Amino acid sequence: MSAVGRFRRSSSGSIVLAVAGLMLALFLVALDQTIVGTALPKIIADLNGFSKYAWVTTAYLLASTATIPIIGKLGDLYGRKWFIVGGAVVFLIGSALCGAAWGMTELILFRGIQGLGAGMIFSNIFTSIADIFPDPARRAKYQGIFFAVFSLSSVVGPTLGGWITDNLSWRWVFYVNLPLGLFSLVVLPLVLRQSERRPGAKIDFLGAATITASVTALLLALSWVGEGDAWDAPRVVAGFVVAGVLLALFVPLELRAPEPVIPLSLFKSRVFTTSALLMFLVGIGMFGIILYTPLFVQGALGKTATGSGTVLTPLVFAMTFVGILGGQIIARVRRVKPFTIFGTVMMTFGVYLLTTMDVSTTQATVALYLGVTGLGLGLIMPTATLAVQNSVEKRLLGVATSATQFVRSVGSTVGTAAIGSIVTRGYADRLDANVPSAVPDRLVSALDNPQALVSDGARQALERAVSAFPGGKQVLGQVIDTARNALSDSIHAGFVLVLVTTSAAVAVALVMKNVRLEAPAGSGTSPVPTLAEALREDAAGDPEDERLAEILSRDGVPDDEHALALLALAGRLESANGRYPNLVRAAAGLVDGPGEERERAVRASKTIIRPLAQKGT
Repeated sequence: MSAVGRFRRSSSGSIVLAVAGLMLALFLVALDQTIVGTALPKIIADLNGFSKYAWVTTAYLLASTATIPIIGKLGDLYGRKWFIVGGAVVFLIGSALCGAAWGMTELILFRGIQGLGAGMIFSNIFTSIADIFPDPARRAKYQGIFFAVFSLSSVVGPTLGGWITDNLSWRWVFYVNLPLGLFSLVVLPLVLRQSERRPGAKIDFLGAATITASVTALLLALSWVGEGDAWDAPRVVAGFVVAGVLLALFVPLELRAPEPVIPLSLFKSRVFTTSALLMFLVGIGMFGIILYTPLFVQGALGKTATGSGTVLTPLVFAMTFVGILGGQIIARVRRVKPFTIFGTVMMTFGVYLLTTMDVSTTQATVALYLGVTGLGLGLIMPTATLAVQNSVEKRLLGVATSATQFVRSVGSTVGTAAIGSIVTRGYADRLDANVPSAVPDRLVSALDNPQALVSDGARQALERAVSAFPGGKQVLGQVIDTARNALSDSIHAGFVLVLVTTSAAVAVALVMKNVRLEAPAGSGTSPVPTLAEALREDAAGDPEDERLAEILSRDGVPDDEHALALLALAGRLESANGRYPNLVRAAAGLVDGPGEERERAVRASKTIIRPLAQKGT
């Protein structure tokens, strides 16, 4: 047997590689949500596409968000492994094409291809953690780590994008995905376990088409608002109307579909409904903070671009640290509600601190406030996902998990549009109201866009424009001070909206059900069916193993025969020696504590399976 083959037979080695491959795939697709923003000025300059610049981001978000619920459902029906692998292929192809783009239209098209791949990965990656770690307590440890990776990549994106653009080329913002993504593409087909498949189920094509069109119309309307359109602009209103009509059609379609894309029965669960709402509210707040705190530091405080990027470092460290540590603690406590409440309260307190900022606030103070916010944010998303995964039937695991990611993505788009509208319009109104009357109109109009405060080129152009006026530099200083105060006040108003949403998140967390991390509803409390399924996967045509799996999975077997089967199962676990990787993995998930997977499986055999046999079960 080759070295690769021997390693593949090693269950613990396969899990390590599978987790690493999934983590890297998640890092790349989350990074691409934010990394392109700081490269856009140079992209626009090279490709002459100022009028289409917003679509570079919009195309990616549209494609990824609309894809998530559909692929999540298909993963439940046909298994998640190849959708993740296929998503990595599509994402890497899109990345290569984006790096080679020769025009804005082509770049926008290729970003859509990237988004499709990202949506395929997002929709299944967090569910795959549940597949790899059936025991919810062990799953909690890794969900915390994965959400820490998601948060880290989302936050460092702007800073990393700026560094790559300044030191290499904007094209490397896309090319950097290729060497990193190839690792996932090579490893995952070898080591990622395929989830259960139900190939006989009918696909709800009509429901999928309706929800995709509805989401596309909604996101287009929100994107137009983010670009500067008024909320009552004709195309914005039309987008909302089309989205609402299609959503109204989607509901009866799903009620009649045998395999709905998003089963509406999920919303009967208090756990799912509150978790989804929580993700929506947190999505609004998270991306609002990530996008507009650097603008505050650069525009209102007058710091450098590097300074505005580094101010996010405490947020990154706090989210990462709390996500990892929180997962370990939740695995021991086996309850998620206390951590969800703590997270929402801490995030709300941090956002309140952010609303107190003004032009006299120091950069260190901003960093401290972001650190407090990160302590809360790092706990919320993994706990909401854990609660959902532990409250639905196994057959709905993928669609329920992807639905929460879908809602979070919509929330981030809503937040970006709403806060962007508040900041842009508030800044313009405050600037017009407070600028000194003697200042020339053309000087004021040059500062209508707050980006003029953070652009060295724009500042130098303004200095040249006023140099001919007596006292021109003094006038320019007064206007810039007024503009900075206007920007500070308008971002304050945007953060007040975030404070409202995070306060609502606290209320939602308080009414959540206090879920205990145990076997999902409908799976029964006995671990035997799960072990029987794992043994059947390992049987590889062995008639004795297949017969044993059949006895263990069948109801109505005499007690003595069932007990003998359990003893035989225990014997296989205790002497597995690489022969039964799936069985060892499933048994190891039954117990907590230190030790390699093989050691925990033996411990489960001795402390759970053999006692069950002695009871005659």
